[in-house]
Amino acid sequence: MAYETIIVEIREAIAQVTLNRPDTLNAINQTMVEELTAAFADLARQKEARAVVVTGAGRAFSSGGDIRGMLASAPEAAAEAVKTMIERVNRMVLALYELPQPVIAAVNGPAHGLGMSLALVADYRIAAMSASFSQAFIKIGLVPDGGGTFLLPRIVGWSCATDLMLTGRVVPSGEAKAVGLVHQTVADAEFASAVQFCAQQFAAAPTQAIAQTKALLRSSKTADFPAQLNLERDRQAVCAATADFREGVTAFLEKRPPVFVGR
Repeated sequence: MAYETIIVEIREAIAQVTLNRPDTLNAINQTMVEELTAAFADLARQKEARAVVVTGAGRAFSSGGDIRGMLASAPEAAAEAVKTMIERVNRMVLALYELPQPVIAAVNGPAHGLGMSLALVADYRIAAMSASFSQAFIKIGLVPDGGGTFLLPRIVGWSCATDLMLTGRVVPSGEAKAVGLVHQTVADAEFASAVQFCAQQFAAAPTQAIAQTKALLRSSKTADFPAQLNLERDRQAVCAATADFREGVTAFLEKRPPVFVGR
């Protein structure tokens, strides 16, 4: 499928989704929201894609929502226009959040506003040293969206999330690593190879076990302990029926590295 604002490539079991509006620092407009939603939905059905990388073209991951697009509506229609836009954003975020594959946010530069929220949805975040993060919504009189109020406190804790959301201050890459916002920081010159290595590791892992683990992590946010135990039982049974489980046990007994095939 041809896209106007993103690029989707699948190579060696790794799907890369690139936000491709570098002239606007990959500001997320309505077209990009719709295209990302469609791309994530399509990737959920792609068996050959065993890991997903989301990154930005040029020198930014994403500067956030396209503010110029936000001002296109007359003041009296702004509230309804924003509500409609956020409903579309929510569908996009959920499509990414529910992907069965491991998702890596390769944050190559500024990830601000909705761009930061998008990075938070990923399972694993790698940041270049030139990257930065900001919950910039407060700077223009808005509240965080894109799932930021749900995800950020769970990632960095209530106190840190409150600081970042109420001030909108810019967090450099080093601080992002220190507070647990990202899993890994990498020198700019080594960034592409580090992302590729991480993606290859995930793509070579037992795909179904990753998908089931992601589902359990999601359910743990709302389930009580007995319910979570039952979900673990059920999803373990799913994994036990896979070829990758048989390969994992066989490789363990034969004292060799497993070769998982994603089934």
